[in-house]
Amino acid sequence: MKKSIILVSQSYLHFASESVLSYLKENIDVILIIHESEEVHPHIKNHITRLYKVSGSFENSLRPVLDFDEVSHILAAEIKRAGSVNDLAIFCQQEDNVLLAAELRAKFNIAGDRPEIICQFRDKIEMKKAVNAIFPQALPKFERLDIESIKNDAVTYYHELVAKLGSKLIIKPTSGAGSFNVKIVDSVDDLCTAVDMINHDEHVFDYEVDEFISGKMYQCDSFIRNGKVVFSGILELGCTNFDFVLGKPLSVYPVSSHELYNKLFAFNQNIITTLGFSDGSTHHELFVKDSGEIIFLEIAARVPGGIGVPYHTKNSNINLIDANLLLSADSPALADIKPEVKNNVVSALLPVGHGKVLSLNQPDIESVYHIDWHITVGQDVDSRSLIDTAGILTFVNDDSVVLRRDFEKLQAWIPAVCG
Repeated sequence: MKKSIILVSQSYLHFASESVLSYLKENIDVILIIHESEEVHPHIKNHITRLYKVSGSFENSLRPVLDFDEVSHILAAEIKRAGSVNDLAIFCQQEDNVLLAAELRAKFNIAGDRPEIICQFRDKIEMKKAVNAIFPQALPKFERLDIESIKNDAVTYYHELVAKLGSKLIIKPTSGAGSFNVKIVDSVDDLCTAVDMINHDEHVFDYEVDEFISGKMYQCDSFIRNGKVVFSGILELGCTNFDFVLGKPLSVYPVSSHELYNKLFAFNQNIITTLGFSDGSTHHELFVKDSGEIIFLEIAARVPGGIGVPYHTKNSNINLIDANLLLSADSPALADIKPEVKNNVVSALLPVGHGKVLSLNQPDIESVYHIDWHITVGQDVDSRSLIDTAGILTFVNDDSVVLRRDFEKLQAWIPAVCG
């Protein structure tokens, strides 16, 4: 077992169980590094051996990318304290810092995935190029967005894109998450509006433009050891992340069809193998067209955000944060984590809308449900990404027919009315 675990960012650590946090604190040093503007989450505060706060940049990320030099200085001291790089692990499940964590591993020769692997998960263009080399038929058509071409001649550039990618386009950051700054483009005006948004945004992202794909969306949330997927919670989504930002509940339903599950599991494993990911968790989004064809959307080298971790804990008896912490610590306690899939849970991330919250509404469903509201009537809200949520809905039903019927009802439900 390792002597120290370095937690780069505290994102999702509040989902860790009290038992695993206590176990780690009792057996190894738990070092947390966060941005100077943050306070430690109350759930993990008493389980940290040492805390460091550093500066960071928001320029091309939604959350601060921690300063490499400052973290390197801390890491050098912690390696000396531990005695060897072999006695220390780096843990990071935060999208904007997974590459930083990989760069630190490379600099200090610490075990774990390296930048050349993680770069493919952070840059959606590089990601698609890697997948395209093996599965060209499973990708939407795509290319990097050329802002200068729009400035020079938006009409000509738009028609060039339509000729290459199709009549309906989608523009998004190459390193974004949660549908932040994602725009659907149906016209030259839409393209110009998207570029105006890009030019006035406080973040400096590169952007891609893709063929718009219609189909049913799924996600595969996996735990991987030695390159092999040992668990994958595969969920059908009631809508896309983009639809959520526009006001639709982002609900998830467990895939219970063995045929479909096995098909998606195999595709997910092939993508993970292609990208060379070896140990930890991935969050993979894809479409299944009416024809049954699978289309790759994107994959992240981390646990799912939003409702993902608590969902799989409830539905499959696996806490993905616990599993990744124990894996990083090289703990024998990892063997005690044994998934037990029930497929009787539905959960939904609730959209906030825009403006002042006028009312909070209950769903018309048969199952007994619970809503953890994050907003109140009278509050001013503005939805830009999955970070902006009105609350979380969860219900359990052992009657699969009723479970499915209630899931379908959520698609027309408006949780929060704003004006």
